[in-house]
Amino acid sequence: MALDRSAITLPDLPREDVALPELGGDVTVRGLLLKERMAIFAGLREDGGFASLAQLLHLAVVGPDDRPLLSEEEWERFGGVHFAAALRVFAVAKRLSGLDAEAVEKN
Repeated sequence: MALDRSAITLPDLPREDVALPELGGDVTVRGLLLKERMAIFAGLREDGGFASLAQLLHLAVVGPDDRPLLSEEEWERFGGVHFAAALRVFAVAKRLSGLDAEAVEKN
């Protein structure tokens, strides 16, 4: 028997608050929506590396309204000065979005 819409419970995107004192406090990192994941996969380089670390940060780091906290250009500038901090948040965004190498290989 086919599912009835009322029987479906949609999952919430995973979220995690990350201390980012270099930006002035904690930020919320969330997993990506399907269209955002597809945009990231479309931007992968041939060697499997990310074309833009700032793109993932722009999509995954959100404010209270669930909109991007910073633009890609602002993340580029932030990461240029605070590279280790950008990588720390990137690792969380990658994990929450299922973009770790192991997760990609399994899918």
